[in-house]
Amino acid sequence: MSRNMVLSIPEEDRISDLPYEVLEHILSYLPTKDAVATTFLSKRWKSESVWRSQLNLHFDDKTIPDPSAFRQLLYSVITKRDNTLPIHSFHLNSRHDYNTDFYNFVYSSVITRGVQNLSIDHCNITTTKTFILTTLPTFVLTTKTLSVLKLKTIALNEDDPYFEFDLPSLKVLHLESVAFTYDKHIRKLLSACPILEELETKDLTIKRLAKHLQFDVPSLSNLVTADISGGYIVLDWLHNVQHLRIKLRWVNPLLAMFHNLIHMELRFDSSYPAGFKGGRLIKLLQNSPKLQTMIIDEGDIEWKDPKIVPECLLSHLTTCSLGNYRRSYDQIQFAKYIMQNSIVLSTMTIQIAKSVKSDTKIQMCKELSLCPRNSATCKLLFI
Repeated sequence: MSRNMVLSIPEEDRISDLPYEVLEHILSYLPTKDAVATTFLSKRWKSESVWRSQLNLHFDDKTIPDPSAFRQLLYSVITKRDNTLPIHSFHLNSRHDYNTDFYNFVYSSVITRGVQNLSIDHCNITTTKTFILTTLPTFVLTTKTLSVLKLKTIALNEDDPYFEFDLPSLKVLHLESVAFTYDKHIRKLLSACPILEELETKDLTIKRLAKHLQFDVPSLSNLVTADISGGYIVLDWLHNVQHLRIKLRWVNPLLAMFHNLIHMELRFDSSYPAGFKGGRLIKLLQNSPKLQTMIIDEGDIEWKDPKIVPECLLSHLTTCSLGNYRRSYDQIQFAKYIMQNSIVLSTMTIQIAKSVKSDTKIQMCKELSLCPRNSATCKLLFI
């Protein structure tokens, strides 16, 4: 090839020549702001306005610093899209304070189009770096088409203590930094989700806490996965789960059997008394007969071997991971108990705390390596 040869690049717009359905699919991966901006790419994109038929809408006002401009964009998309088409997914992240009427218009428009996946994050931050919780209209919580609902940094407007939730199609519910007016509404919300399969909660708050907490169990018979951090979710409500990640608080009672639980990741809240952690661990093991994987991130614990070996150790537990180990007597005794009584255990992992000195690590490794193991295939790993 000659050094002076210049490669010619065709000027035709190959993307615009793609079928309409392919263009729609491409735009579905873009934030809605960028999808709307494609009208400036060519005459075809402008004339056909492919973005008007988008079924998945995603708005984030951090990409548009001017609140008025963002509000105008959101209003234009809602009013100018092809409203004969449904809205499958709607995601809104807003860091500015918009008025209630505007939010009501947006949410009612989306719900009218049969939204299935709704994600809302109202992270309104003032100049003093404090959070302002925007109120979610109650009609959102009676949307029969919703299968996924994710709420973050928001307050629920349920001043009426007799307000009833109704989410018959909901399968996934994530709540983070959500404020409830009454504690009873958490139970009512969960009870209004009869086919719920996945639940995540973190840092829930209650404005008017009852003097006596009620621990009646919502109907969560379809629940498969739960990830719970913070208070107000009672452990017994989750008794049908298969996969559980939880940060236990002192007030959590434990009466139910977890017959389906096969994977558990456990942490204790900092307020949990160290003297009671061992007893709670024993109770969890006894109430989870099919447990296969146990991951515990815990340093302080007082352990005493139970008189009866939990059923899960005798027949199901294959993987155990113990974190934040410092070579305390009780930690060593707990690790030894698991290895000495788990018949089918294949992997025991000990994660040593970073603060532990090298000579202490060596002593811990030697001590646990010499411990008898009930399972001939058990591998002991230190990380």
